[in-house]
Amino acid sequence: MAGEYSRELSVKVFAGQCRLVELGYRQGGAAGYGLRRVLIDEQGHPKGELSRGEQKSLQTDRVILVPGPEEEQRVVQRMYGMFVNEGRLEREIAETLNAEGHRTDLDRPWTRATVHQVLTNEKYIGNNVFAKVSFKLKQRRVVNPREMWIRAEGAYPAIVDQALFLRAREIVDARSRHFSDEELLDALRAILQRQGMLSGLIIDEEDDLPSSSAYRSRFGSLLRAYRLIGYEPDRDYSYIEVNRALRQAHPQIVAEIIAGVTLHGGRAVQDPDTDLVRINDEFSVSIVLARCTATAAGSLRWRIRLDTGLVPDITIAVRMDEVNEAPRDYYVLPSIDMTFGKLKFAEQNGLALDAYRFDTLEFFYALASRARIAEVA
Repeated sequence: MAGEYSRELSVKVFAGQCRLVELGYRQGGAAGYGLRRVLIDEQGHPKGELSRGEQKSLQTDRVILVPGPEEEQRVVQRMYGMFVNEGRLEREIAETLNAEGHRTDLDRPWTRATVHQVLTNEKYIGNNVFAKVSFKLKQRRVVNPREMWIRAEGAYPAIVDQALFLRAREIVDARSRHFSDEELLDALRAILQRQGMLSGLIIDEEDDLPSSSAYRSRFGSLLRAYRLIGYEPDRDYSYIEVNRALRQAHPQIVAEIIAGVTLHGGRAVQDPDTDLVRINDEFSVSIVLARCTATAAGSLRWRIRLDTGLVPDITIAVRMDEVNEAPRDYYVLPSIDMTFGKLKFAEQNGLALDAYRFDTLEFFYALASRARIAEVA
């Protein structure tokens, strides 16, 4: 029953996010080059521009995108012009921008990949887009086709003419549509023979090939594509697959905790911008998953990074089992007692840490539940 409630709650949360997207509100993520995030109140009045890393503090506030400095807007428009009208490749555009001294929004040199991101994102024609990727409870991560995206057209002022954007999209689509699985793998083999190694960055910098994200979408992951051509990286990248699985599991575990609070009479709401869960409008909770690793001697270890930037009142650290597939136990850590940003756990940690350990979250649910107080006449 709790599992079914979690699924229903997940559907409701997703519907709420979709509604906010359709109203034109930004659902997390950096603005990107040429754009800026602006905070507005519940009446729609601007409250100020958000710097990179800054988040909204009030639940009723929202975030929208607005055009950035005129110089950045002109650079974006030039990129589309060079790509569509001059027939220049992303690499050539990046070389031109770097020669002129332009930097990305992260203050880094332009690359083929960063240029490609600008040329394929609908936010530059003013569209607010959500659900490009889905991960519903108990399911695998899925890259959704464009017709399934949640989209609010014209939510923001456009930087690029729509016809120019659609022409750029046609060029990108035509370039990647004709590749079969075997042709993509043959291209990987050729890159490996020429470079001696493979990585997402190396793939992204190849002209006339889809990006590394296309390989992930087609084959499930880069590591699986590597294995299909018999390539094993010198470094053990198995932890990447584990981390990816944990990122996919995180929404499910958060939804289950929210459902548990609700079932016990409390109220839990997740902030889509920060992922913090607000309990009864009284305290905030960060939910983190700790990957299990084994030492050479076979002992189990976990590392937990506390979210010191957002300063939650409580962190629920979910220690995963030996195969990182299910929760092993839970640490309910109040921020007032946690003075370090990182914690290392063994199987047994002494009273200083294990006093906060629980096999289930029943204690936390009881903490979040509401109690009726009878009025005495």
